[in-house]
Amino acid sequence: MQPNPFAKFTAIVEPFVPFTAEDGQACLRIRLDCGGYFTHPVRSQAFHDWYFFEFYGRYEHLPTPREFRAVVDHLQARAAHYDQDWNQLPVFRRVGRGGAGRILLDLANPYRDFVEISPDSWKINSGAQTLFHTSRSTHPLPKPVPSPQPPAPSPLDTLRSILNLPSRPAWLRCLAWLLSAFRPSGPYPFLILQGPPNSGKSFAARVLRFLIDPCSAPLTPTPSSTRDLVTLARLNWVLAFDHISTLSPLVTDALCRLSSGLGATFREAPGPAHEPLQQYYKRPILLTVTERFQCPDDIAKRALVVTLPPLTSQTRSEESLMALFRQTRPAILGALCTAVSVALSRMPTTSQTAGPCADALAWAMAASPALGSTEEEMQRALDPPPLPHPIVQAVRNLLEQRKRWTGTAAELKELLEPFVSLQTPSAASHHLKNSMLILADYGIELKFRRLHGGTRIIDLREEPGDGDSENDPQSPSPDFDAPPQPTETEEVKAS
Repeated sequence: MQPNPFAKFTAIVEPFVPFTAEDGQACLRIRLDCGGYFTHPVRSQAFHDWYFFEFYGRYEHLPTPREFRAVVDHLQARAAHYDQDWNQLPVFRRVGRGGAGRILLDLANPYRDFVEISPDSWKINSGAQTLFHTSRSTHPLPKPVPSPQPPAPSPLDTLRSILNLPSRPAWLRCLAWLLSAFRPSGPYPFLILQGPPNSGKSFAARVLRFLIDPCSAPLTPTPSSTRDLVTLARLNWVLAFDHISTLSPLVTDALCRLSSGLGATFREAPGPAHEPLQQYYKRPILLTVTERFQCPDDIAKRALVVTLPPLTSQTRSEESLMALFRQTRPAILGALCTAVSVALSRMPTTSQTAGPCADALAWAMAASPALGSTEEEMQRALDPPPLPHPIVQAVRNLLEQRKRWTGTAAELKELLEPFVSLQTPSAASHHLKNSMLILADYGIELKFRRLHGGTRIIDLREEPGDGDSENDPQSPSPDFDAPPQPTETEEVKAS
């Protein structure tokens, strides 16, 4: 019997069983000496690199491209016709499902460890119960550790001190988004971080991304097309986009679909012989936005919004905050795993809610005992007012310097121009009128008046003043930082 010349090339992959993923992609699960497993699509760069490394280590030369293609075709044929039990298996990226309702978090370290979270507890495992794959940009997560016992500070309190969050509702919205990212299936809410320049939005976004899905580029620019967005979704679990001023309608639609489920076609290799794969993605999404950003309605309905205040001179440096974060990240991750375990145990008895973020709200309410919160407080935090126009924050910044401002729309436009883009004075008046209720929520009173000569006056004050002077249409409210000005009637008499 003639020796099989192909045996030399298949010997390396012979000990491992190929299988097909849910999308029909042929994959190979490779057992490591430490007991963990790698999962590689056979037509991926990761499998190419692994095979060439193993082949050279055994034979001290490399296979030709033709020989390697033959190995890949052989594995794909085996995967398609091997055993029905090895067909249509789920392959996860970073977060996956386990048996009995468990949630699995891939640590993506060299030992292929993952965290197995059940309704009772969580533990670190490295067995064959699940299939994870990674990209070259994926970074490992640290092994989580249990939270220290009091009087030691809570890891979640430390996380809150690292982030420049203005209020407890803002903190709870961040926690709700973090916990939703642990769910293997969506839909997922957007987390929108907004605020003036130098408010720490990008730093907070990096910290939140590092807690779940660290990678070589934690924040990326807005994708210019749906294809670019799908590529990022194929290689990452969390998508984080930084410094967004505008979103095109096409990208807005794609982001909304990605948060609840987006189907896309992916071709593993060129040529008509390779049938394209139909893949389905759901991803947690984080956005940091500029003051010029006007949130599309479709995103606003799915968003948890956090407004960060300007950093103060007392704020610690970014380097020291990042050092503290690296030190406490294992304990913070352990606290989040505990919260997910509590959510799994309480979900069957938690009241179901309605609304665009109902799934994330129910999940966060179920985890609330592990977060030092109540279900009612979490529900209030996750039902915020709609995303305001950037002019709201600009007016708040203006009134931080003075308690009252009075003038024309043209004067206000010029005053706010460095912080918010306004096309015309009438646009400034229009956006102010639409934001009147939101300004009132911040304790800012807005009034429009007209003088005898027809000049329109805008009154902004941080606290309501004496009603008698405000009801007099002939006397505009003075600027507290300016000397008293004569009323229009006094000016006429003087002339």
